[in-house]
Amino acid sequence: MKKRFLFTAVLLAGMIHAQTVQDVQQNLTENAEKVETQQEVQQEVSFDSKQLMAGTVDSTDENGAPVKKHYFTAIAAMMLNNTLISSYNRFVTNSAWAKVTMDDALHFYEHEMSWDRDWYWTNFVLHPYQGSLYYMASRSSNLNQLESFAVTVLGSSIWEWFCETNEPSKNDMIYTTVGAFAVGEMLYRLSIEGSEISKLLGYAINPDSLFTTWVTGERPRGTTGNIHELSLKFSGGTARTYTTFEKYFDSSSEVFPAFISPEFNVVYNDPYGWDSNSPYSQFEFTMGAKVGFGSGEGESSYEEKLMYDIYITSNGMIFSRAPDFGENKDTTIGLVFDYDFIWHSFVELSSLAPGFAIKQRIRHAGGSKTEWQLHLDALLLGTTDYYYWRRESSLSPQFNSSPSGVACDYSYTYGAETVLKYKFTSKTGKIIDMDFHGYAMRVFKDQLQKGLDTGWELIGITSLNGEIPVTEKVNVGLGNQLYVKKTFYDFVPEIFQSMYTGSVFVRLKLK
Repeated sequence: MKKRFLFTAVLLAGMIHAQTVQDVQQNLTENAEKVETQQEVQQEVSFDSKQLMAGTVDSTDENGAPVKKHYFTAIAAMMLNNTLISSYNRFVTNSAWAKVTMDDALHFYEHEMSWDRDWYWTNFVLHPYQGSLYYMASRSSNLNQLESFAVTVLGSSIWEWFCETNEPSKNDMIYTTVGAFAVGEMLYRLSIEGSEISKLLGYAINPDSLFTTWVTGERPRGTTGNIHELSLKFSGGTARTYTTFEKYFDSSSEVFPAFISPEFNVVYNDPYGWDSNSPYSQFEFTMGAKVGFGSGEGESSYEEKLMYDIYITSNGMIFSRAPDFGENKDTTIGLVFDYDFIWHSFVELSSLAPGFAIKQRIRHAGGSKTEWQLHLDALLLGTTDYYYWRRESSLSPQFNSSPSGVACDYSYTYGAETVLKYKFTSKTGKIIDMDFHGYAMRVFKDQLQKGLDTGWELIGITSLNGEIPVTEKVNVGLGNQLYVKKTFYDFVPEIFQSMYTGSVFVRLKLK
């Protein structure tokens, strides 16, 4: 028994020793592999650092991969845009202002800046879009947002001083740069999302990426899967306006009998509980159009017969924080930028306005939720319609406001903007939402226009909508909007205006 026990003990000790040796060898092997991996990582990091120091790599993307910034490609794309657009204006439309001579170019420094009075669509849609082409080309060349903005400023400056015989325009420099930053960053991010659906869609949103991809061999960089909400809305309705004057004129009203309207809405990333230092990593964008029968008033026969309305409302977070205000509350606080545009048969309005925003979602028991937002903005530059020139039949020789000299139907402004949004969604998907945009606009002097009166315009636009789901992807609803304006001019009679728009709509929820 003793011998048998001793033999068993020796056998067990040998097995334990063998297992221990095996474990030690395995541990040594694993440690060696870890050291080798760490050395490889260090070599990769060292290699990337050497690349950065040598200038062959300028930064890394969100995945840590090396990125080469193509500055010359960005500038070349900007110059190509200016060349193509100016050539079109010079040789196709035969515009006199586009026929720049060598003498004009050599004496560019003699040109003084002023406010221009171009067509409303040109100044406040085409110019921001042209600037967004410079901006998106730069972003597609791997430049960051600040660098892309700098290229946009350069492109706008070259256009104003070297591509036109007119004096460089103050308003164009603002809308083609600041406006282009807002428009360009949203379109750039949407183009990357669109490319996941179809490369053709991505190129349609960001056409300059055709050039940058061809030159650099790289597609625009960015993340996908950021669309939080996406919908198409189709409406039909009618509108009625009412205008009263302080003196001289009788009250007037206009009726737009019927219109139809498509509208595109996108929410990029969740507005509530968003924490980021990346500008426009979260934004909301709405673009729509209305077309219908005219009211019989207007500056031309087609305006008398046709109702038109093209509008854009958007806001993007420049940076934000997400403080914890409770278990069922998602809150965003930070700097916001609001860009709005309305070109209506009766109303003209635009605004570039940075400011403070708070956005909050409250999740209720049972699955319903309340969402609200408050923006308090400084209006850097905006526009408002000048009614006395938009409806020439109202003009009177009793005061000097007839369109003599250079005149147009809008005025440049600065001031303040307030945005208030409220939305309640029941557990069954029924929605009530309210949206208010308020503007306090100061019309100032020095706008290259005779007879222009200065003063304040207070404008409020309130929308109240209700909708119910009929299927998982389709909602139907009623829409109401009230536009109110009160002016406080220095000389010409003051005006009070209102416009009510009612509609029925169908919303197709794509996401």
